[in-house]
Amino acid sequence: MSAFSFKSMYFILKFRDAFLRPRKILNKIEGIRNGVSILDYGCGPGSFTMAAAEMVGKNGTVIAADIHPLAIKQIQKSASKRGLKNIKIILTGGNTGLPDSSIDIILLYYVLHDFHNPYGIIRELYRVLKSDGILTVIDHKLSDEEVNALINKSSSAFEFRNKINGKILVFVKTTANQG
Repeated sequence: MSAFSFKSMYFILKFRDAFLRPRKILNKIEGIRNGVSILDYGCGPGSFTMAAAEMVGKNGTVIAADIHPLAIKQIQKSASKRGLKNIKIILTGGNTGLPDSSIDIILLYYVLHDFHNPYGIIRELYRVLKSDGILTVIDHKLSDEEVNALINKSSSAFEFRNKINGKILVFVKTTANQG
């Protein structure tokens, strides 16, 4: 994505967030509380990253991962402006470099349809998620059935739990062998 395209997307997302309210969406996710670790994979300019960082407090951590350097730069700027010190940043298009079973909750919002290698990324997300962790997915370009198919084809060790607020698909990491 070019710098112009990224900046255009950033302004569109700022407009979207005025109506969408990322914190309102995150309030619906069971388990987001002080002290937990969240991975916002494909975080873009950080709409959900900032809200999550405020929610997990100084004892929690939010890892913002994105493939675009401008996304990383924007998150650094926003975090500094808000005084958020609990955000870690990873520039990646795949492997996070995080330890196995280190994340409580993963946010995969509005990006699954863009992945060139969704199966590899989902396997990576499975690897870093704790055994009782959850993967939450919102995608406006894929149907629920398409999301479920991608998740199940990538890893037989995610189990669909429920759908929240008509748009957030919640998957739980199971102890089954990864497929």
